[in-house]
This record gives sequence, structure tokens and C-alpha cells, in this order.
Amino acid sequence: MVLDWCIFDGCVYMKRKIFYFVILFNIGLLGICFFSIYFRPRGVPLVQHSDPFYNFNDSDFPRNHLPLINPIEATRERSDAPWSLSLLDNISIELPKSQEQEVLRIYSYFYVEELEKFAVEDGVVLAYSPYIDKQAEPYIQDNYYHWFVMVISDDVTAGFHTEDEFRQYIQTISIQEPNWQNPDEAFVNYVDSGGCLDWIPDCK
Repeated sequence: MVLDWCIFDGCVYMKRKIFYFVILFNIGLLGICFFSIYFRPRGVPLVQHSDPFYNFNDSDFPRNHLPLINPIEATRERSDAPWSLSLLDNISIELPKSQEQEVLRIYSYFYVEELEKFAVEDGVVLAYSPYIDKQAEPYIQDNYYHWFVMVISDDVTAGFHTEDEFRQYIQTISIQEPNWQNPDEAFVNYVDSGGCLDWIPDCK
């Protein structure tokens, strides 16, 4: 009786091992397929750029690097997270003085959070985001920057509250109508091409 129970118990143990092995194998197989479909260039060799800033790093996970113009890049923490765009230099909004406060307080931007669209035009990076920091002072929320311009060669970073202000400014630098890009779509093109985009120098 004891022998029969041990044999039965051993069979159950073996069946469980086989079951877990099959499950883990299938999960691994699905992971490889998912990785191949979404993160590896589809049959296209990786481009090695003269400036490694623009390289698609095939061993980097997750895929979160979308180069614009060195050193400006869009990044995200994971594939379903919103994109953030680095600024060439930080910009600030000054809060007005109150009667009780003698020193001006400032709110600084280091990134464009929740990037919705961007454009690269002749060495200039343009960006738009509807994001508002809900933790900021009411004055900051009412005067939040949504439109951004970075002129790389002149080391200029500017933020604008409204589209009208933004368009007036870009006309002064000879940009009439930006060729807007969606960051998700641009990233897919970047991956599919093995690391090329229209504005990357080695891809022209």
C-alpha cells in the first residue's frame, strides 16, 4: 500500500514537472516571438552611424531611444509608456511675487513630458505636448509651456504657451509648416529600417 502510494505520488510529481516545463517553454517561445516582431529590425541590417548617438542598440532592452539631433532624444521607460523629449537647455517660468515673499520662485522644465508630436527641420527640433503638471502652482498650470523650439547650432531653447506664439517665432527662423511626426510611428520606422530616419545624417 505504501509502495503504491509512493509510485502514484512520484507520477504526480513527474506530471507536474512536465506541465510546468511545457508552460515555461511556451512562455519563453512567445517572448522570443514578441521580441522578434516588435523590437528587432525585420530582416534589415543594423546601420552603424559615424555618430553612435544615432545607433539602434539591438542589445538594449527595452527599446526606448529615438534620436532626433544629437544630443536631443525622445525616451520612454517601457513600450506602453508616454515619450519624453530632452531639452537642449532647461527653461523656466517665474512665479509672480507675493506680498509675503521677496524672492521670485521659478518652475523649471528639463523635459517635454508626454510628447505628442515633434518635427526636425534643418537643425531645429520642434515639439508639442498637452501635458500639464497637476502638482504645480495654479499660476504655472495656467501658463504652462506646450510648444517648444530648440535651435541646436545657436544653443537656443524656447517654450511657448500658445500655438500662435509658437508659429510667430518659427517664422522668424524661416519655418512655415513643420513636418510633424508621431513618436510611436517614428520609432517603428527607426526599428524597421535598422536605425535610420530622414533627419539622421548617415541616412540621407
